[in-house]
Amino acid sequence: MSFEPKLKNWAPCANLFSESKANNYAILILNTPINFSFNPSFVVRLWKQAKVRVTVDGGTERWLTWLTMNKEEFKDIPHPDLITGDMDSINPVVLDYFKQIKTTEIVTTPDQNEIDFLKALKELLTYCSAHSMKLDTIYVLADTCGRLDQVMANLNVLYKAKYFWNDVDIFQIASSSLSWLLDEGIHEIHLPQDLINSEDWCALLPIGTPSIVTTTGLKWNLDNTALEFGGLISTSNTYGGSTTISIKNNSPLIWSMSIESLL
Repeated sequence: MSFEPKLKNWAPCANLFSESKANNYAILILNTPINFSFNPSFVVRLWKQAKVRVTVDGGTERWLTWLTMNKEEFKDIPHPDLITGDMDSINPVVLDYFKQIKTTEIVTTPDQNEIDFLKALKELLTYCSAHSMKLDTIYVLADTCGRLDQVMANLNVLYKAKYFWNDVDIFQIASSSLSWLLDEGIHEIHLPQDLINSEDWCALLPIGTPSIVTTTGLKWNLDNTALEFGGLISTSNTYGGSTTISIKNNSPLIWSMSIESLL
């Protein structure tokens, strides 16, 4: 008996850029620069409306620096609910300050066999379980500063996280792009017309095992095409006019797309 995978619908831009978020989500800030081209109100709204706010090691100082640089735009920003990491890149003075904040939980994760991003996702799961919280989505602010090893490590986390956050969507937000994992199956990605009109770039990256992929809605569609490193990968693609992109893949892929025209 054959198994037909369920259709998974994605509409991340509709929620991410809305004034009022419709889902229960967490925000993680990694130890990478926060893009200063982001509209401050976008970042503040994303932080304030989160159900759980997490800064990861030196990401705590990145967040405080960003707040200082934008201090004229807002006041009364909630403290992080959780600070985690191996604490090798956070200023001890900053860490001591937050140890005095009763609403902030600090968890040190010294294991060097995993990166802080992955450990933070695991600690977030523990935090949500302890506080009887249910999340739908996790947004991760994670620019890469040109570090290819960090790019690959962060993408690897998206693959690994599906085994313990399998019912939660995890989106990685970089300076002008949005990326997430498409598990094997059938997907429909619903996009705003602005992205279609501007013909912003998009990509399907078979980082892991080869994947047989069929798409509609792209300028250069795939028809039972094998994507793999050493062969074809779908980069610098764009849209064919439809606001709905359909993708069928038989193993996990990274979908990445520009959001520059929405910023």
